[in-house]
Amino acid sequence: MSVQISESNLNISNPVTGEYISSIPITTNQELQIILDKAVFAAKTYNYSSFSKRKQLLKQFRRGIVKYLDDFIKIIISETGKKEVESLMEIFISLEHLQQSSKNLYNALGKDVRKVGILKTKKAWVEYEALGVAGIISPWNYPLILTMCPMIEALLAGNTVVLKPSEHTPLTTQLLKRVWDEFTKEEALFQVAYGQEEVGSTLVKSNKTDIICFTGSTAVGKKIAEVCAPLFKPVILELGGKDPMIILEDADLDKSVEAALWGGLSNAGQTCISIEQIYVHKNIYKPIVEKLSNSIKKISAGPGNKHLGPISVDLIKKKINNYILEAKKESEVIQGGGDEGCFIPPTLVINPPLHLKLLKEEIFGPVMTIHPFQDEEEVITLANMTGYGLSASIFGKNYNQIYSISRRIKAGTVTINDVLTHYGIADLPFGGIGLSGIGKVHGREGLRAFSQQKSYLSNRISLKSEFWWFKNRDKFGKFLKKWIRWNFS
Repeated sequence: MSVQISESNLNISNPVTGEYISSIPITTNQELQIILDKAVFAAKTYNYSSFSKRKQLLKQFRRGIVKYLDDFIKIIISETGKKEVESLMEIFISLEHLQQSSKNLYNALGKDVRKVGILKTKKAWVEYEALGVAGIISPWNYPLILTMCPMIEALLAGNTVVLKPSEHTPLTTQLLKRVWDEFTKEEALFQVAYGQEEVGSTLVKSNKTDIICFTGSTAVGKKIAEVCAPLFKPVILELGGKDPMIILEDADLDKSVEAALWGGLSNAGQTCISIEQIYVHKNIYKPIVEKLSNSIKKISAGPGNKHLGPISVDLIKKKINNYILEAKKESEVIQGGGDEGCFIPPTLVINPPLHLKLLKEEIFGPVMTIHPFQDEEEVITLANMTGYGLSASIFGKNYNQIYSISRRIKAGTVTINDVLTHYGIADLPFGGIGLSGIGKVHGREGLRAFSQQKSYLSNRISLKSEFWWFKNRDKFGKFLKKWIRWNFS
């Protein structure tokens, strides 16, 4: 396991070697209340700060991350077991998101003038204001990306942030906090609370947090929604996925196979938008299965130069192995290489019966299933059967057919002849439907999700009395009847 919990500490170990790395004290309830009080006090000023100040703080923060680049690489690898290129991708996407979101700030949250219709003497506009204090709970599978992206958006929107990272990967956040304090000198704007479910629960329930952003399992997301609903506290829930990949009859076979391998196996499948289900048109099903099976056999999980890293959390590994054991009883299973311990070999399950658990639940490992389909109706039914709706991908050349299918797929994002890349585009909103959550991060939508919209009305021309006030009511009523008949008939 990557973490062992003592009475008052998170003891972090490397999931590959089991070597002890470091310990972090668990935040007590008293300490958390002090943190929240600091965030509330700082919000009184920062909520109304200028866009230029927010951008400058984030620019300083960005430079600090680059300065400590090697430290971030080392820590991400040590507490997750990721390959170096995977840690570099995580840092790159985080910095790209920071830079692009800062550029998007004025466009997203600037004064938005609205039309006034017939009321030409008036002017109307919308402004976006900070909510107050944002409580953010981040997961272990991407300890930098999935911490930084919502944190950046919350801060740019003018909120102060209290963040609880996963107990399995707190060291990346610890470094992030150190860099923030060193380069911005604004310690109270971004604070961290460490611990397990109790700390997160307190953050969610507190009347000192004004919005909660949670990335993690659907089961926990439901609990958070239940707590926040009676409080009328807004939530952003980025939950699980069961992403389908559809390969149409006219698709490029080799590209489709390469995409499936990358989409399903990168980060050892520990990605919410990982490809878990592949549906192939019956006329190309056999060659796709053959190509994918041959390729899977050449891929290995293990330390060093192996393709795939470890499963970071022991309980997740046990769950994945149970899925594979269940599949082997009723289906043909093709596997690549895999060392023992925390590694799971890349796995392809061929045409398993639909009642198996691995077709209904998020796997979160390097396991994909593959099925044939006959027509659009069948594949749409198959792709939508789980209740999840995070992302989907469609491969083919007939764009009319692709768009026809994509409009009926229940997903927050559909990628065409590509996989996973959409998450790296900072201006593209990201979020799911159904069991995959509610709300959006990234893009204008992400910045606005951490804001409250306020409408304004003012006079362009000031009159002593408006036409519809009591003084003019009778004349206005006669005029209004004539206007309705003339203008709307």
